[in-house]
Amino acid sequence: MRKSLLFIVALFVLLTACGGRAVSSFVEDFNQTARKYDAITLDSDEFGEIEDEDGEKWQTLFSSKEYELDVMYEGNDIKAYFITVESDTKSINKDGNGYNAVLTLADTLGLNIKDLESGMQKSFDEEQYVYEDDNYEVRIFAIDVLRATMMITIEEL
Repeated sequence: MRKSLLFIVALFVLLTACGGRAVSSFVEDFNQTARKYDAITLDSDEFGEIEDEDGEKWQTLFSSKEYELDVMYEGNDIKAYFITVESDTKSINKDGNGYNAVLTLADTLGLNIKDLESGMQKSFDEEQYVYEDDNYEVRIFAIDVLRATMMITIEEL
């Protein structure tokens, strides 16, 4: 019985650590890339709790007036990344923190930046633009009525 209990505890610790490494690895890569784009770095002490909604687990990694970065989990691994950029004007400022965070996220994941920027422009023209980039499906949704909002989902295929 004692060996079984120790095995279960060890397995739980291993599974928990694996999930933490997935996020830790992403955060480390994101923060390295953030220097390139003059973006705000992520701080694990500021992460939201992992939420479970209708069987989907997600977590907010950063939230500000300008943008929010969330991840969705499949088991203990990150399955998708969500970034929402808000603006007080009818366009997204290419020098703003939100835009820099989008570029940092894309570069961290190895996406083609030119394709992403082209897709963002197309989303303002068509409201939604979807394309594939290597191992990811990228969905971009933009609204520019009274103020601009852009939501980007990057999901592993």
